[in-house]
Amino acid sequence: MSKNKLISKIKNVERIASANKLKRMLMHPFKYFNAILFRELVYKKTRREKEVVCSTFFNSKMHIFLPSSTDIYLTGGKSHSSEIRLAKFLINFLNNNDIFIDVGAHYGYFSLLASKLVGKSGKVIAFEASPTTYKILQKNESNFENIIVYNLAVSDEEKQLTFYEFPNLYSEYNSLDIDQFKDKYWFSEYTPKSVRIKSILIADFIEEKKINPNIIKIDVEGAEFRVINGLRKYLINNSPMIVMEYLSTNRSNEEHIKAERLLKSLGYQSFLINNNGEPQETESITKYLDTHNLESDNILFMKNIITN
Repeated sequence: MSKNKLISKIKNVERIASANKLKRMLMHPFKYFNAILFRELVYKKTRREKEVVCSTFFNSKMHIFLPSSTDIYLTGGKSHSSEIRLAKFLINFLNNNDIFIDVGAHYGYFSLLASKLVGKSGKVIAFEASPTTYKILQKNESNFENIIVYNLAVSDEEKQLTFYEFPNLYSEYNSLDIDQFKDKYWFSEYTPKSVRIKSILIADFIEEKKINPNIIKIDVEGAEFRVINGLRKYLINNSPMIVMEYLSTNRSNEEHIKAERLLKSLGYQSFLINNNGEPQETESITKYLDTHNLESDNILFMKNIITN
């Protein structure tokens, strides 16, 4: 599928996501009622997720658990504005033969998209720390020779870490640090379980595998500084583009600020990703998030950029 076609398809996901509930229901009535009734009636009573297979906007079959990935089930893509813009960015800037690293891959939505973009001669490497989520990720990537998945945490030290898994509805908040969520209204009802998981330094991984990634995506719910700190050795002499989820001040963004400072000390500049999936300069990420009342956004970091 051409890049122009992919952009057209993701714009359709955007249109569905921005429609009101009635329009979304009329587009796919069976799927809509199936997903909503399951979430509101079955899941709330049983707390048991439901595995389904759906089609993405880029024509890959994808295993997901409901209710956490209802947006992919209904629209064919992750539907938050930041995720739509990130998909556009990857379509624009990830090319045949490239290497993409997905740190915090969840069920593998962006890894699957990247697989299409880098082609058979490219490579996608996906890390997911949650053993429960990893089982679905493994299913999704098993038919793609250019994707390799690892059930590992990425940090700045190699050791066994305690990782927390939330029930499915909040599984995208799985994290090394749960203190950031203790004030949330849902936390007491959806408490996480702890698991032990091995962590690695991504710079050591890159050196061992003798690869040079073009784009690294990082979505690790508060462990961003640890990931970047573990990548520092590689970034001194190399310049991959880095896309990192960045939280606002009301979501405890201290680790994101530390990660940003470290990246800037290594010669990186920060950019927003605009609605066309292209870099847009910003004076302050925190100010941008607060001004637009956003809890988070995907922020692009690029090195050695010359601007007029």
